Amino acid sequence: MSAIIKKNRLYYLVLVLVAIVIQIIHYPRIYGVDAFQVIWMANALREGALFSNNTWLISPFSYFGYFPFSHRAIGVPMFLAFLISLLDFISFGTFGLAEAILTFNIILILIIYKSSRNLANRLFEEEWSRFIFVAAILLSTNIIGNTAMYVGTRIIITIVMIALLNLNLKIITTDNQNKFETTILMFLLLLVGALAHRLWMGTVITIIFMIFTVFIRKHKKLHHLTVFLLLPLSIIAFFYGLEFFDVESRSDFGVNATVLEISTFLIEYFGFRIGLISLFFPIGVIITLYKLTFTFKNSNAFKTSKKKNAQLDNSHHEFIDNFYYLQLFLIPFFFTIFNFFYAIVIFLPIIVIFSVQGLIYIKKFISSFSKKLDWVFPILLLFLVVSYYFLRYENYSNIVFWNVFLFSLVSLILFLFVFLIYNFNNLTFSRASFDPHKMKKEIWIIALTISFLTFSELYVVAGRHALTTSPYPWENRYLTNEEIEIIEYFQNEDIEGLIYVTDVYLSDRIGGVGFLPTFSRSSRIIGIPLYYGIIPPNYVHENAKFSLSELFRFGLFTFNEMDPIIELLNSIRALDLREGTDFEVLVSYNVQYIISINDTFQSGSINNCTLIQSLQQSELFEPVFSTQHLLVWKIF
Repeated sequence: MSAIIKKNRLYYLVLVLVAIVIQIIHYPRIYGVDAFQVIWMANALREGALFSNNTWLISPFSYFGYFPFSHRAIGVPMFLAFLISLLDFISFGTFGLAEAILTFNIILILIIYKSSRNLANRLFEEEWSRFIFVAAILLSTNIIGNTAMYVGTRIIITIVMIALLNLNLKIITTDNQNKFETTILMFLLLLVGALAHRLWMGTVITIIFMIFTVFIRKHKKLHHLTVFLLLPLSIIAFFYGLEFFDVESRSDFGVNATVLEISTFLIEYFGFRIGLISLFFPIGVIITLYKLTFTFKNSNAFKTSKKKNAQLDNSHHEFIDNFYYLQLFLIPFFFTIFNFFYAIVIFLPIIVIFSVQGLIYIKKFISSFSKKLDWVFPILLLFLVVSYYFLRYENYSNIVFWNVFLFSLVSLILFLFVFLIYNFNNLTFSRASFDPHKMKKEIWIIALTISFLTFSELYVVAGRHALTTSPYPWENRYLTNEEIEIIEYFQNEDIEGLIYVTDVYLSDRIGGVGFLPTFSRSSRIIGIPLYYGIIPPNYVHENAKFSLSELFRFGLFTFNEMDPIIELLNSIRALDLREGTDFEVLVSYNVQYIISINDTFQSGSINNCTLIQSLQQSELFEPVFSTQHLLVWKIF
């Protein structure tokens, strides 16, 4: 029995509203690691880096993040810079960076919703399965974690992948006259991906597989062979990836881990980072492959004869085309599965598609012998999720648990409110009116959606809680109050030189949000060394060499000399200022300020270098500004 959402628009509206509210409840705190590098680039672009000589954009490849010292493409920073300027203008200076990030993420949510709904309409026949697909995408751990007050670049690649899958399926399954326009749109999408993140090259595989599928349709003798080869090729890709990514040397799996242990780790890793829907992925893959194999055998669906094709059911034909094309993605997915997060970024829609297929098959199987169990199934799933969290209750704080519980409860009430609006006229206070067979359609979907929401939101919030509760700012992954105090201090200072920061995360956050000339050991990967004149552009041009082998690392150039930033840092850290001996040397490096950690809280590690120890022991220098844990030293 199929569950059909009547007047489904309001259900989708509530789903999008819930996804947007998730963004709002994390406001105004800004999260991330590399997100602050994107923020620095956005601020630099607002200051004219796109057109001035003071820039890291010294080659056409720099715009796409391929040239040395320009690790990141400028698409997302440019859009964020535009939003910051626009909101600042229309609010007369009231809105700033936090509001721009919130707006950016809400726009992403709307785009993800629209693109995933278009893909769902093409793949799934019943409305309930389309809704579950959209919900599983929007409420996946990966989407929530990379949008909620986080400046994501990789998430753009997921969106591009969803849109490209839809366009390629459109070309495969239709014979309309708009294929040229669709092809142009595909290449525009690839350009968007190229301006967002270097992982865009992974999405090119959608076009390669589309061409391969069209070719196979014209050669019926090949289609049986290719279908039977999908599973063994996927297994081979898994073991080849095991060696290619040198899994045995990594700490994720432990020493001498068996294939079973590695597989268990992967199931847990991908399950938590995609969401509850991934439980059904193996079932969807196996049954779809089985069904596709026997569909080929019985229908010869790839025959090119118009007369015979006219006798085939259109939906049946589209199933063959669509899922033959989609099954091809299992090969590169299983190869890159050991690249963890990047595999999820590129193949998230593929994983969710087959997971929803698995859910469809399970639902049909349960319905075939028990209507009541069919209705109870999602309720049991929700119960299992809640039970699991209670078993791991000690891992979550009371605040985290109850915040997620209340949010899930409010979301459930919203969905139930829509349900009551649609069914109010049919409900009476009689036993018959509460017959599960009459009410199960919407309730089935609501329970499953809340399960997805609770699972993903609790995992994201609990993960962030662990990275935002340390009293020491260098151990957190958000912009702390102490860092805001330092940014405000520098707003009243005349900065003519550089600010050396002992911790890389402090450097990224302070330099990014405050747009200050901070540098640390991560400064090479974005344009800071070129923008602030630490190294000249000619030096980069002379030592940058084109290399096709860099494609395997999503690059195009190598830098043939020693990293000048590392050399500079090593030189600075070795300076001794106790008697002012190396003072002139430090000034020659144009270091005007130093931000260090208060030795009371951390005497070793980051502070364990000659420069910081000499500052603390010298009678010539005193901190000009301090917070509870951080010190600011002025050199000149």
